Amino acid sequence: MSFLSLSLSAQQSEYKIFYYSGSPKIVKKGAETDLVRDMYISSKSVLKLTTNSYVVLTNKQEVPMGISNPGEYSISDLNEIYKDVGNSNLTEEFFDYIANNMIEEDQKVRRSGGVYRAVGDILKTPFDEAIFITDAVQFDWANPSQKTMYLKIYDTENWDQPYNLATTDSAFVLNFDEKVFERGHEYAWTVYHGEDHPQQGTILRVFKFADKIWLEDFNAKIELIQSGENADMNHIKTIRLYLDNNVFPVIE
Repeated sequence: MSFLSLSLSAQQSEYKIFYYSGSPKIVKKGAETDLVRDMYISSKSVLKLTTNSYVVLTNKQEVPMGISNPGEYSISDLNEIYKDVGNSNLTEEFFDYIANNMIEEDQKVRRSGGVYRAVGDILKTPFDEAIFITDAVQFDWANPSQKTMYLKIYDTENWDQPYNLATTDSAFVLNFDEKVFERGHEYAWTVYHGEDHPQQGTILRVFKFADKIWLEDFNAKIELIQSGENADMNHIKTIRLYLDNNVFPVIE
């Protein structure tokens, strides 16, 4: 069995879904239901991992455990997994495994689910619908031959174009300029081979610079997380908060 875990008492009878990707299910009395963040697995249910699924559980003491192998896991199975590992602390390898899986899977969802997608995407980062909480953000795209490309930024409300920057590079640091951008307003970006407007079907990704109210709410949530006693779990919860709110870049 392939898993990463931390130990706890074998008497633990309830586990909470902290994070998941793929299509894992909860099976109870033969009926399958989808997972929901922060739901508890009852003692009469079974956690079913399908191929390419990944689940992070926490127990009542907020000790995390990642499971990636396909199969069905009863509460007894989960108890044994915790029990057999011993009393090790949360390792750096375990944390990296969770953090990287969360980030990678979340980006896969963004790439496949947005309305601005088209074939031939050369855009790398930021991902679509990104929220920037800093005033300087690096944009990256593929340009291995160092051709002259044009980084284009549009106001999605009126499609004005504040940026149409010619470059042979594959990266550009965009700085917030109050004369150009409005916080909380939606903009779109793309990289195109011509100076004119891109042809129909060209990929655009949208972004916003967070406004004051949004940022205050986000920072309040960060403070609440950081008040927890488990520093490692606080860090993982912070990553999940970044992902859930489309914040770019995602901390690791």
